[in-house]
Amino acid sequence: MTDPLRMFLVLRRGAIESLERAAVLGGGAAVTCVREFPIDCEWRERPGKVCLRARNAAQWEAVLSEPHALAGDPEGESVAALPPRRRSERGPLLERLQAMSTDLGPAPTELGDGDGVTYVLNPELDMSSGKVVAQVAHAAVMAAEALPQWAAEGAPGRLVAPRGFAELAAREDLAARVVDAGLTEVAPGTVTVLALPPRG
Repeated sequence: MTDPLRMFLVLRRGAIESLERAAVLGGGAAVTCVREFPIDCEWRERPGKVCLRARNAAQWEAVLSEPHALAGDPEGESVAALPPRRRSERGPLLERLQAMSTDLGPAPTELGDGDGVTYVLNPELDMSSGKVVAQVAHAAVMAAEALPQWAAEGAPGRLVAPRGFAELAAREDLAARVVDAGLTEVAPGTVTVLALPPRG
């Protein structure tokens, strides 16, 4: 498909300092977007996402003037998800925004305890921060179908990149297992992110 539908996830430059926070907010925004806006069946079959960065306050305000779902504080840490549109229809604003490439550091490595879904990032992969946010958002949308109450609560979660990824990927209780199409940074068929359901 030469002109696919894409959900655009937008972060404000400098507002989020950790990869975990960016990814969890991106997941929450994507879930809210799917819940609040009519979504074309074509996108649901191939739910592509692009992560962009607003470089200044004016660009961020312009993004927030578009129809969107927001996770977080618009004046602080937050991610905006714009309902899917064709890349050819993204308009001058989104065309001006840069791909999210800021290095937000590594994900935590310990599973530990936490509220909500645990997103498990494949530690063998070298993905940009924007790619990680998009992949976690994909996992979140998938998990929301299996966990509607969690989705209604704002899709809380945490991100980890632990050892033992293969063993976790084999679990039968996964809320989501993201297999990448291989269009950008990783090979086709690569498992990028898992979503472990909340405990209890």
